[in-house]
Amino acid sequence: MPPSNRFELLTTAFLVVALLASAVTPVSAASGHSEFADDEFTGEQGDVIEITLNAPDDANDTVNLHIGSDGNGFLVHVTAVDEDGDGEVTLALNTSIAGQTEPSMYLSAVGDDTVSNVTQESDLLVDLLDAGAYPMKAGPMDNSTDTASLVIDRNESLTDPIVETPKPKPPEEVKTGYVAPPNEDGLVTVPLVFDTSRTMSVEISSTETAYNTTLELIDGNRDYKANLTLDLTATDQPPSEYISVSNGDQIEDITWNESATEVKTEHPYILNLSSPQSNNRELMVIGEPETETPKPTTSVETTPTESTTSDPATTTTGESTDTGIPGFGAALAVVALVAAAFVAIRR
Repeated sequence: MPPSNRFELLTTAFLVVALLASAVTPVSAASGHSEFADDEFTGEQGDVIEITLNAPDDANDTVNLHIGSDGNGFLVHVTAVDEDGDGEVTLALNTSIAGQTEPSMYLSAVGDDTVSNVTQESDLLVDLLDAGAYPMKAGPMDNSTDTASLVIDRNESLTDPIVETPKPKPPEEVKTGYVAPPNEDGLVTVPLVFDTSRTMSVEISSTETAYNTTLELIDGNRDYKANLTLDLTATDQPPSEYISVSNGDQIEDITWNESATEVKTEHPYILNLSSPQSNNRELMVIGEPETETPKPTTSVETTPTESTTSDPATTTTGESTDTGIPGFGAALAVVALVAAAFVAIRR
């Protein structure tokens, strides 16, 4: 056999052996990917079901988990943090209230690990989760690194909802506006109402002070409501530091005029709310903080001393002639404050 043919034959044989070896050699999982510890996690309606995922071995690594789907009528997203660096995170899903209330109330971390960004994408439920299988994804929602199933078995003894949560309905008309002083901690809460789009752009502005802050709100717990909280003790900071929401709602983006960040009391601000479906413009006036009115000093009765030259005009009886009503001045101040705010709104 010519040397050239012999070389080609050896090369071909080597390639065949290499291909066969690669076909039978297991491929290790890509590092940094999150995987479920099991293919299926099971429990009955009303149970607390624990879901464990394997995470990278480094502490503070995050794991994204998605439970359910639009077809199931239940879909929740959560980010878990492996705080202790043991390579796994375990989440507890309380099926007795899952889907019926704020998601952080029914989905939490077990042990030293923590969760964040807990959001329910589906509508609030009025009953227990249906029995059946719910798909779960680890990693990105559209490009998951692993999948598993949450299987909920029927519990015949729990036919009624354990926690009664009425299903919210979109308001017929979006209304807002707020006139109130801050509470004792310097916090002002502005109640807002979403329309069916469940998103809202909120602009707070004043032409006199050049204040202008705009933020994008998301109805995270899908109850059509949000409480916007302003911490007036920290308005020397950027608005991102003193404006917040709670109960699962989210501020997706916030911008502001850096030259004017202070929120002033007794000053009118325009509150402009816009969404893909509606636009509303209101007036917001924050009242002065309430201060306690000093209580009148109570006179101490004394026994008048006997005098043979008593003068009725100068005799001390020990009785107070103060006719002031405790708190009356504070009440008048509050009434005047509210009246002035509503006059400003009408204008």
